Amino acid sequence: MTTFAAGLRRPARRWLRGLGSSTLLLSARLAWGGESPAATISLRDALGSTLEHSPALRVQKSVIEQKSGLLDQASGAFDWTGTGGVSFNRDRTPVPGLPGTEPVNRTNSTAYNVGVDHLFRNGVSVRPSVNIGVDENLFPASPTYGASQLSVEIIVPLLRGLGHDSTGAAEAAARGDIAVARLLYQHALSAQAFATAANYWTCRRADDTLVVQRDVEQAAGRLVESTKVLVKSGVFPPAYLLQAEANLRDKRTVRINAELDALNARFTLGQSLGLAPEAIAATPAPVDPFPRLASAIAPFDAATRSALIVRALHHRADYRASQQSLVPLNILARQAELNLKPEVNLSASTGYKGLGAGSSPLTALDQRVTGLNGQLGVSFAWPFHNSYQRGLLRERRANQDQAEAETVQLAQGVAGEVLIALEQLRLRADTVRSAAETVDIAKRAVAAQYDQLKTGDGTILDVITLENLYSSARISYIGADASYAIAVAQLRYALGDVFDDTAPSLTLTDLTTAPAL
Repeated sequence: MTTFAAGLRRPARRWLRGLGSSTLLLSARLAWGGESPAATISLRDALGSTLEHSPALRVQKSVIEQKSGLLDQASGAFDWTGTGGVSFNRDRTPVPGLPGTEPVNRTNSTAYNVGVDHLFRNGVSVRPSVNIGVDENLFPASPTYGASQLSVEIIVPLLRGLGHDSTGAAEAAARGDIAVARLLYQHALSAQAFATAANYWTCRRADDTLVVQRDVEQAAGRLVESTKVLVKSGVFPPAYLLQAEANLRDKRTVRINAELDALNARFTLGQSLGLAPEAIAATPAPVDPFPRLASAIAPFDAATRSALIVRALHHRADYRASQQSLVPLNILARQAELNLKPEVNLSASTGYKGLGAGSSPLTALDQRVTGLNGQLGVSFAWPFHNSYQRGLLRERRANQDQAEAETVQLAQGVAGEVLIALEQLRLRADTVRSAAETVDIAKRAVAAQYDQLKTGDGTILDVITLENLYSSARISYIGADASYAIAVAQLRYALGDVFDDTAPSLTLTDLTTAPAL
């Protein structure tokens, strides 16, 4: 061993120094096919692109427009509607007479009418109208008169349909649906922002991991070439070359898989950015460094956890939307309950009538006008079983129960997300610290193993083993950094702190900084 070590010192010393320094170097540059990427993107720009171009957000935003259209349809029932018409009738009717004479009654009639209809939200409907008719008898000849009628009819539902709870229910429910849709859109903004942040850091992790794997592969290649020289010179035994070549092929396989992972992460990021399909292949590379590690976080006590869960339920737009969804359901259930009553309507009408000589349609409006006339009536309708309304009420009450259960279920889910996010932030921070220490220890172990190799106390296999440990530690450190970055964004999402909805417009908060707890 002493002879081998002495022979190793001179020919291998320079090689070991160069090999050790090259394998310990951690590159911060990503090379696609050996070249730097053409474009990079910051996290804030990535979030801006997502909020502007994401198809998922466009879909959710269109729901607001759809609900607004349904509100317009429901409000249309209370629009004023103008009515009118004109008709001309020519009547020729044979009457009994002497054979051959064939007498015929000939009459020309002209009618005009105009009016408006309006249904109020309390269920009362009003129908003012003007009707004019002019009859001209040509045979037998008689004077022509025009009759007019000016009236106002009012219909009041005494039971079913009276009040806003019944007649205005559809409009009120549609207005509540819009409020729900807006809250869901706000939640979609937070969800897409978090997804983009997670994909951004995942892509950065895959890129940095690929850098390490390329460095490791290149170092393994240099190890093979240098070992060939030393084997030929008799310094190393032939078995060392087989070990080095096997190590190179293993590193090449790992590098190929890392490259595929990096491409997959890059294209996933491109989808999150809302890029056009043909532009996803050229998705820019993430350029922001991983967030700085916060100070050590102590375990959270029960009171703090409970307070943060209450805070999340207050801020989370999806939970608020679930609560808001109960409002239109309650309105519709109340309407169905009221519609179980019989339909009893009070109708009242009043107006004037006039009669004028001649064929002018306007004469009858101001000649021989009578006093105020009136009519009062009640109509009644009630299905004996009323199966439809009973079934409708049953359905709407079931919808209420379902929505209430879903709200409770969502609250439980939010609580679980908050608790997991809190522990992830704390433990991921510890993981980063531990991974950094592991990298430092592995680095010193590799350096020590090279020193032993110089003295003949170590082998190539020992070097390869420690190099693998060092590269694994570096990759684990990258993964820990990425997991911590995602944990920061996830905690903000779980607490509903992605956007500041107290501002006049939604302002994106810093997803790289842990929220105040």
